Amino acid sequence: MSEMLDTESVLLGAVNILLNTINEPSIETEQDYNVILEARQARDTIFEVKRAVLAEGWDFNSDNDYIFPIGIGGFIPVPQNVLDITGNNGDVIMRNWRLYSKQDQTHVFEEEVPCDVIWDMMFDSITHPLRHYITIRAARIFQARTIGDANANAYTETDEEDARLAARRSETRTGKYNMLSSGAYGTTNKINRS
Repeated sequence: MSEMLDTESVLLGAVNILLNTINEPSIETEQDYNVILEARQARDTIFEVKRAVLAEGWDFNSDNDYIFPIGIGGFIPVPQNVLDITGNNGDVIMRNWRLYSKQDQTHVFEEEVPCDVIWDMMFDSITHPLRHYITIRAARIFQARTIGDANANAYTETDEEDARLAARRSETRTGKYNMLSSGAYGTTNKINRS
């Protein structure tokens, strides 16, 4: 029998880990965010760290050659859940939440533009190894901001690095990386082919 994932408890569990690092009691419902300042700050720290980590671009939140539809007036709007975007030709960027051609200096397009996109995702929709890494990293940041004592860290840099390595191992199982041709994970960015 498979257990249904309670998405509210996934985020609440992470928030409670952050609260425990500053010796605050756990919360039980989302309504507690409205009345407990530290709970709201913990949740916001998780969201901040999640966006920073996801912006690195992982296999599960990246699309190559993604086509956004051309809208009214030739504008190509970019959705709010895009963390990073570049046109495949090196000319197209995001400006004011629309695609922009630097060469033509315009937001107006006559043809669709394939883009490499990194997406933001809900915390409960990412894999456990990555959620764990985000939680540990957020806990260190939250504790430092709240207490301000670097010696009182409940999670050490080693804990954070171990969690990051577990997340990267999970990533390599799905990413189908090749050491000779996979950019940041391979050696293509280190080999001079001249």
